[in-house]
Amino acid sequence: MKRFAVIGDPIAHSLSPFLHQEVYHQLGLDASFEKIHVKTNELHTFMNSNKLDGFNVTIPHKQSVVPLLDELNESAKIIGAVNCIKNGKGFNTDWIGFLKALEINGLDLKGKDCVILGAGGAARAIAFGLIQAHVNSISINNRTQNTAKQLLDWIHSIFPNNDPSEIPDVIINCTPLGMWPETESAPMTLNEIKPNLILVDTIYNPIETQWLKLGKEKGAKVIGGLDMFIAQGLASADIWFGEKISETVDIEKIRQFLNL
Repeated sequence: MKRFAVIGDPIAHSLSPFLHQEVYHQLGLDASFEKIHVKTNELHTFMNSNKLDGFNVTIPHKQSVVPLLDELNESAKIIGAVNCIKNGKGFNTDWIGFLKALEINGLDLKGKDCVILGAGGAARAIAFGLIQAHVNSISINNRTQNTAKQLLDWIHSIFPNNDPSEIPDVIINCTPLGMWPETESAPMTLNEIKPNLILVDTIYNPIETQWLKLGKEKGAKVIGGLDMFIAQGLASADIWFGEKISETVDIEKIRQFLNL
């Protein structure tokens, strides 16, 4: 039996085991998937001692795990953050999941002005995805100005024409604010939300965050994190099994299974 997992801190909120076990069930694969709580000071030991066939990485290890890997694939190297590991090699499937979620929801971001809330590993992957989607501009809103500046500098290095706009078309939440169990918190003040704004949340537990609920009430178009979560998970499975599993599963069944 192949063994897979997701590591992070916190990790109780993760629905990854349900996603992957549904995939294994659909395809009759002999594999298991678990969630493992790994604190920052335990990461090095975990990387040296685990016997997994592959694993996902979530908050707060997406960047700190990079120096502990043997190699990175091209996109992970550019992004500098990893959410998928196989045999000591790091990959980033977050940006792939993000673009797939946009496609599923019929959203074309070409020429749009975008704001990313947060400046961690997920924010880097989303910024990379936005550049691939040919947006007009990307700006960063983060509590720590220095971290925001570092991310903006990195964006400028691969997207030199970036000229952030004062008035965004799209806001993407890449912070954990609003995630279970702290579901009442929101990543920004709601009086900034205007009708016709597009709000995208990378959080998938709850399926619809408080921020998206209130945004919808104010007339914004909203996209939750579930489709991105499913797509990045399937892209990870493709890497681990070395075949296009993502093309053979019933995604609608997975969505219904996770939406219970």
